[in-house]
Amino acid sequence: MNVRVTVFDRYNDVTCPVTGTVLLLFVFEKLKMVNYVIHTKAYLKIILHACKHPFSNVNGILLGDTSINNNKNNKNSDNSNENDNNDDNNDDNGQIAIVDAVPLFHHWNTLTPMLEIGLQQIDVYAEKNNLKVIGYYHANERADDNRLPPFGQKIASKIYDNFNNAIAFVVQNTKIAPENPEIAILPYTFKENQWRPDNKAFSSPTNNESSSLFFSFENSHNAIDLTSQSIKQKYFEYLYDFDEHLENIEVDWLINSKVVDLTIAKDKKGN
Repeated sequence: MNVRVTVFDRYNDVTCPVTGTVLLLFVFEKLKMVNYVIHTKAYLKIILHACKHPFSNVNGILLGDTSINNNKNNKNSDNSNENDNNDDNNDDNGQIAIVDAVPLFHHWNTLTPMLEIGLQQIDVYAEKNNLKVIGYYHANERADDNRLPPFGQKIASKIYDNFNNAIAFVVQNTKIAPENPEIAILPYTFKENQWRPDNKAFSSPTNNESSSLFFSFENSHNAIDLTSQSIKQKYFEYLYDFDEHLENIEVDWLINSKVVDLTIAKDKKGN
């Protein structure tokens, strides 16, 4: 496990029982360095969702693969019951895989009963597939707006309450251009009781000493190139969100299998 010692991370006031002198005891804490690995399918769905509704706020949920952790916990279940909290969702080696994304809304941007229903269905789907809700994504209607809005912060915080390594992505719409594609997501992490953008999230650990969280792609070239090609082919027309499910219950919003078949599955066959 990679660790970094932060000097004077916090201190405690202690009064000496003999002299009455107040001593400041500085606490050195080891911070686990967490690497979020973004899979192509998750990135593809996020960007295609934003492209399908370019003049609307869109959002969705990030899913992570926790099967390795579950297997480890099952093997040690006899002596691990006392640790049934958020910590058992963290990978021992500091790596969290963001394997999928589920599109939620392009109409609703308030906390409504529909949101609760959508989240419940995603939870059920995630559990059946040995996945876990680990984050939230959002694309603003204004192309130059990279803020995580209050509505998005509330949803992200709700996820954070159940998973203490939860993150949020904001789509950087100006970087989506298929002619010259770039990494078009800005990660937000929860620090000092608020959601903060991490502009150096995709830097290497040696170039980002101010953070213990890092982001990378399972295959960055494949994710960006495949997404760019999918935009040119207008495959976003085949992607559906929960909003569209409310209008037509037959649409495949949880898996979006047609998009996967046209892009990722087709790409694998070609290779």
